[in-house]
Amino acid sequence: MQELLKEYFGEIALLIYILYPLIKRLWNRLNKKGDAAPKPEKGAREARAPKRAQRPPPREPPPAPLPPAVPQRSPEADFLEAARSQAQTLKQEATRLLGRAEMDPRLQRLVPSLRDDLLGRVDAIERSLGGRPTMSTIADDTTVLRGLALLLRYLQTMARQRSYGGSTFQADADKMADACYAPLLELARVQGLELRSSQPITVTGDWDLSIVPRFASTRVAPLRLPVGFENSLWRWPAIAHEVAHDFYYSLDGLEQSLHQRTGLPTEVEMPESSAELEGAWLRGLFGAWLPEIFADVFGTVSLGPAYVESMARTFRNPDSPQHTAVILQDGRLMDEHPPARLRFFMATRVLHHLGRHNEANDLWERWESDHSGVRLYYLPLGGQWVGLADETLHSIASSLIDVLVQRAWPELEGFQLLNIPGFAYLHGEHAEVRRLMRSLARGETVNGDVRWIMAAAVLAAAAQPSLHNSILDAARRSIVGIGEERKMVGETKRPSEPQSIAAQLVTSLRQPRALEEAIALGAAVTPYRPPRWRRG
Repeated sequence: MQELLKEYFGEIALLIYILYPLIKRLWNRLNKKGDAAPKPEKGAREARAPKRAQRPPPREPPPAPLPPAVPQRSPEADFLEAARSQAQTLKQEATRLLGRAEMDPRLQRLVPSLRDDLLGRVDAIERSLGGRPTMSTIADDTTVLRGLALLLRYLQTMARQRSYGGSTFQADADKMADACYAPLLELARVQGLELRSSQPITVTGDWDLSIVPRFASTRVAPLRLPVGFENSLWRWPAIAHEVAHDFYYSLDGLEQSLHQRTGLPTEVEMPESSAELEGAWLRGLFGAWLPEIFADVFGTVSLGPAYVESMARTFRNPDSPQHTAVILQDGRLMDEHPPARLRFFMATRVLHHLGRHNEANDLWERWESDHSGVRLYYLPLGGQWVGLADETLHSIASSLIDVLVQRAWPELEGFQLLNIPGFAYLHGEHAEVRRLMRSLARGETVNGDVRWIMAAAVLAAAAQPSLHNSILDAARRSIVGIGEERKMVGETKRPSEPQSIAAQLVTSLRQPRALEEAIALGAAVTPYRPPRWRRG
């Protein structure tokens, strides 16, 4: 027996461990049933006892009457009220600025933009919001109001920059832009061309040189100049480049027509491999670059060698000549700016068409001397640089320049660029610039077209770099910025005009010295006369 217990002791202990709680739970349950047996007597006595009447619960007081429901406003009403408030605020601020501009000669340039482009558009929007506009109309008008509010901030900045300080830089730059645009605006007026933007207005800030055509769907084109722009003559010709950009995007149908006429695409994607770098892709590159090529062609035609001289001063990089031949990309697309070296080559090609062969050759030889050893253009492809022969790109560039300069433009009613009256820098304009150069080099003020004054200043400073600052000062004094003219007219007392030819003769004879100088000057210098209108 003891041996059996020793052998099965573990199993017995496990059974006891399992069965003992079950047996104990059963035992307790049986005991509870025995204790609960007499309880029905107590329940019976309670059942025989009479029930007491229960009082009903007190009634709750009736709820207070609800206030009358406020009718919910529709979202359209809220948006409409906000749009009307925004239009009213914008109108008040623009009206105040217009009152200042009309009284201040320095702000006269802003008056048409404030009156017609800004307040005129706000009045139209107020009429649109005056009835019961739809939600889509409210949304469209609100979008336009946001653009007009941004335009007002630009105009306020322009007014502030023109009102404070003694510098006439803003006015000088405005007049330079006007002079570059004038032949194109006259062409558009005479030929009935539709321009959506026609008024560059300079504003200085912390940005690169650029222009914003048809800003906020108006004719205003903010010409954004970087800080310190006025201190370097080499920057001023770039105003012609930005004016050309505005004309390119503002003349109805010009961009699309030019791409169709040249057969060039508007966008060019980066190639996947060097196998795609065939002639068609290389020619297509010039489609991506066409806006910049157009602006450089117009700048060179308008200002001649001075424009190309400013390009040389701006783009030169003798410490890293290969950087002037890098083809840039913008994401998966090619960047719209050609390499600096290619832009310079095309500008010299335009000079040849203007008859300035010596200047074109000298400028290109100087460029090549400063950037020796560059015979390729560099394209980033697959993490490496692929070299493209410059002869190939130069050949395509020369053909494109010949088309742009020599052929008639259907977009310009059949005019060639060189035949637009008063636009091209030809032999007569070059003679005028040479005459102005001598006076500016002596620090003297001159009279003439603002374009020729600045072109003469650039060429004079290039010939005598040590006189740069004095030449720049003389050129800016010669421009007499917009607004300053009126102030000078108001401050200067002019003699009354003689009433007869005899009186004029007597007046001139009283000033023999001035008469002699006038005769000598007239004999020595042939007066410059702008060309007449002609097609060709």
